[in-house]
Amino acid sequence: MVKKYNLFLSLTVGSVLLVASACTVRENGASHPEDPVLQTIDRYLDGEGENGFSGTVLVKTPAGAPLIKCYGMANEELGIPNNPDVVYNIGSITKQFTGAAILKLQMMGKLTVSDSISKYIPGLPTELGSITFHQLLTHTSGLPFDFGSNTEIITRDELLNRFRQTTIDKKPTGRSNYSHAGYNILGVLIEIITGMDYEAFIHQYLFKPAGMKRTGYRTPDWANSVVAHGYRFCNDWGKPMDSGWLDDGPSWTRRASGGMLSTATDLYAWHLALLGNDILDEKSKKQYYYPEPAVQAWGNSASGYGWLIVKSVYNTEVIAHNGWNGMFFADFLRYIKEDITIIVLSNRFRDGNDLLASELAKSVFKYPQKPDLVGRKTVCLDTLPNNRIGTLTRNFLDLLANGSDTDFRNFIKQDIASQMIKKYSNDALVDSLQSLQNKSGAVKVRQIRLYDNRIITLDVLQLKDNQEASMVLLFDENEDYRIRRISYSGPEDRKFR
Repeated sequence: MVKKYNLFLSLTVGSVLLVASACTVRENGASHPEDPVLQTIDRYLDGEGENGFSGTVLVKTPAGAPLIKCYGMANEELGIPNNPDVVYNIGSITKQFTGAAILKLQMMGKLTVSDSISKYIPGLPTELGSITFHQLLTHTSGLPFDFGSNTEIITRDELLNRFRQTTIDKKPTGRSNYSHAGYNILGVLIEIITGMDYEAFIHQYLFKPAGMKRTGYRTPDWANSVVAHGYRFCNDWGKPMDSGWLDDGPSWTRRASGGMLSTATDLYAWHLALLGNDILDEKSKKQYYYPEPAVQAWGNSASGYGWLIVKSVYNTEVIAHNGWNGMFFADFLRYIKEDITIIVLSNRFRDGNDLLASELAKSVFKYPQKPDLVGRKTVCLDTLPNNRIGTLTRNFLDLLANGSDTDFRNFIKQDIASQMIKKYSNDALVDSLQSLQNKSGAVKVRQIRLYDNRIITLDVLQLKDNQEASMVLLFDENEDYRIRRISYSGPEDRKFR
């Protein structure tokens, strides 16, 4: 999935192990300790590492060779730290490889991007058969977002069956409507046209000439690589290939549109390869980034073939894309004219990961303006903390289990922040809390997450009905950490603030 770039772009759009940098590398042995921009970036990334970032970051500036920093663990259970060659799921960054593969086939005389796909997949209904490669590549085909969830495992044949049965609500309009499905079909077309497996083709014609040894689905020898586990909400979800994959790669709900595994160093090698003409010639690269007819994505961004081309607030052009799946996050920004490349790969969900690259760009373009820490520090706890917010949380849970009308009113008077009292009357707050009591009653706490030392999220089991629920308490540090927001998500969602 792609997330909208912001801040630096002109768009409208057990316990956590916190560690210092596990690596600091300057490629090719180069060192630029005197460069103030890199010093700023170095300190900033250390701050994000202390703030819970887990992953690998590569930053290339005009000062010289790339700086690579690593934080957190690739595998917490085995104590394996992230390093420059750790393998991550890069999500929708995969799409740029599919786009390059189609242009490579055009260079080889196998197709033209203006071709209708009925030329290669016979028997399609007219509205599907008339879709062109260009429309699939620019998300203008009219196909839906996807043909199945990212956890559903389907084969290529099943994907084609679903495609044939798809009804397009309206003909392609020339406007971008993001679609994994379109890129899944491009993967099928690559296999039909070449007679090769999708991954085999991109490995032979893209990755191998680019010197990318740790990128792919099944082709690389992962036994000799560290493949990062994905972490979300204090849970270890394992390696990307541990679920949702077929024997030869991910389900076709994500094949050719996402799920590719790669490293920061391999993605940088890909960037360098695209600067030359060994992968794509100049004509093809122009079409790669600036296809005709031009297609607006959102805001000031245009669709390339697997890329977004964006006019930044620095009056520069950035060729970029990102990807995420709720655990892994990847961001790839290329300011080609300015010789600036930023790659962010993370294996742990953390609020703020999608803003990190923008702060790194600000470090370069707005020096000496300092970047802002954007990540929300998360700590997973076995028990409630022995402090003010832990005590208030216990009181709140006791209230849900046994509280009377008088208990609720005393709790509101003593422990609810003024902002919440001003927004709701005392009677309204009592009614809401009693309603929550009726829904949840006594609970068994199953997981505790603490964010920024002021937000507690509780995953609980409601004892009265044995159903899962989630509660979030936000504490106001300006009012002795009184509760300023309560959210509840259960079988019947109810939230009030």
